[in-house]
Amino acid sequence: MPQRILGAWIGLRGRWRGYGLPIFASPLLLSALIGAIGGEDRIVLGSCLGFGLTLLAARVLRRGRRGDIDRAAWLVAAATWLAAHFAAKLGIWFPFVLALGALFGTRMMYRALPEAALPPPPAPPPPPPGPIEESRARLARIEATAQRLADPRLQGVAASMEAVLDDLDAHPDRLPRARRFLAVHLDGLERIAGRLEAGATPPATLTPLLEELSRTAGELRERLRREESEALEIQVKVLSDRLREEGFQ
Repeated sequence: MPQRILGAWIGLRGRWRGYGLPIFASPLLLSALIGAIGGEDRIVLGSCLGFGLTLLAARVLRRGRRGDIDRAAWLVAAATWLAAHFAAKLGIWFPFVLALGALFGTRMMYRALPEAALPPPPAPPPPPPGPIEESRARLARIEATAQRLADPRLQGVAASMEAVLDDLDAHPDRLPRARRFLAVHLDGLERIAGRLEAGATPPATLTPLLEELSRTAGELRERLRREESEALEIQVKVLSDRLREEGFQ
């Protein structure tokens, strides 16, 4: 039974958490009114600041985040010091004693309430796609258009360029030498596919052009492989000469 009563009390405090602070500080409103009538600006200032910080502490407590109880307790302590110093005119040091009492009293009053964890930081935005990924996305749209049109010519060119992208994906260092090829060929092929899908009648020169695109794609692959082979031969020759100079051969 005592545990059930305690649980019910904690649940009630959880639903009404923070509302008790402005109620406890409500006499400051009367103090501010009396001070305003009597022309006591110091009393009005201390009462308004104290009650305002208490409202802010209640708002902090209502959030229920981890660490909010301590934040609210410090706000209540500041409100107590301001009210005691300005409104009650208790000097400087005695308000500190009252502020410490308000700090620990607020903590004890609300420390049994559950606190939610801080919200996780927002996930960083995904990195922008690289040139190869972007080219693959464009080529996928061209392939989809070619399938809808059932055009083997477009499918053949797309397959040839797909092979180029596969080579570049396996050897990203070759990308600078193929960047202009990808820009020109993909842009032209996208325009052709878009016109054909819009219902344009293909001219007689379209077939030779698409065959030329497939051929240049194959030539690019061969040229890149040949350059790699030549670079390998140079490396082998340089290493052989170095070994010969060092007397290992």
